[in-house]
Amino acid sequence: MNIDLNIPEADGPNLSNSSSATKAKSIIKLTDLNEFQIAEAFASISEDNRKVIVPVGFPAAGKSLLFSSLLWYGRKCIDAQFKILIRGDKDADKDEHDRYFLNGKRVVDEMIQEFHDKKLYGRTLTGTLDLIGVDLTPSKFSANPKQFPKLKIAFLDLAGEDLKKIKVSEGGEFNSKINSVFKGIEIEESELIFLLITPFDPAPGGDETKANAHNREDTLHSDFLNFVETNRPQLFNRCKFIVVVSQWDKNKTYSSAETFLAEKRPAVYQMLKDSGRAVWGQYSVGTILESEVEGGVVMQKIHKQNIEYPSRLWKKLYQICTNKNLDHKTFWEKLFG
Repeated sequence: MNIDLNIPEADGPNLSNSSSATKAKSIIKLTDLNEFQIAEAFASISEDNRKVIVPVGFPAAGKSLLFSSLLWYGRKCIDAQFKILIRGDKDADKDEHDRYFLNGKRVVDEMIQEFHDKKLYGRTLTGTLDLIGVDLTPSKFSANPKQFPKLKIAFLDLAGEDLKKIKVSEGGEFNSKINSVFKGIEIEESELIFLLITPFDPAPGGDETKANAHNREDTLHSDFLNFVETNRPQLFNRCKFIVVVSQWDKNKTYSSAETFLAEKRPAVYQMLKDSGRAVWGQYSVGTILESEVEGGVVMQKIHKQNIEYPSRLWKKLYQICTNKNLDHKTFWEKLFG
């Protein structure tokens, strides 16, 4: 199944910062909790029917940039088909789990502001365990709450440096707190969604060739999937996967993300293609101006932000989580739309 995520540009959002002294006192940082408390938190969140989505991107894959693009579009709320509230925003209703989301909300504000200013957001720091709450309400919700329900999401932001430690050469295991997240979700028999982000043009490291860089990306993602399948088989068998090729604006060759993945990420593609639980797609945050200045330093800035890719990815997330298609039109809508 292919996610068609093509098109361009946009202006910046109308940003709002909302943090009070009262809220600050109730903020819970996941990194300050022990393993049992983390598992308990995720069991509680899953019990509340909030879908947990884990963006997976390894160092220099552009995960943080893609995620800031997605959240920037969500805060912008210009889509006629849905409205998005980030937990902790001043116009969001209070939720008993907001104490888990307030620290992540601070990170969201920073991500969105950087993207609004057309800056490239830096990589997620090692040890990061940020939980970001999002509520997506379809415009059709009021008329058809059963047919188009609200979607509650908890994004778990992890560092690529921590995720790559599942490679034997890097230690061969997740840290205990990431394992506790999975335990909490597993105990509720909830579904987990992995948003696997891999770059169209991975930067070679050290003495790597381009081919080596592509092989490294393929190996990191396939090792990650194999590790989860081996160590948490019950959870893995309930997982769904969205594989997104970032930097799609660089593509001049491939007709779709699926054809790219089949050639450049063969291990991941072969592992997921017949699972019935995976979709593929492409993504571009927009056009990026890149120039080398004196001293060999490469300067980068977003020239134009893309709005169509984040819109389509939000709608695909809704469809995967609810089995409802926001682009679906009734006979009368097709006739008069």
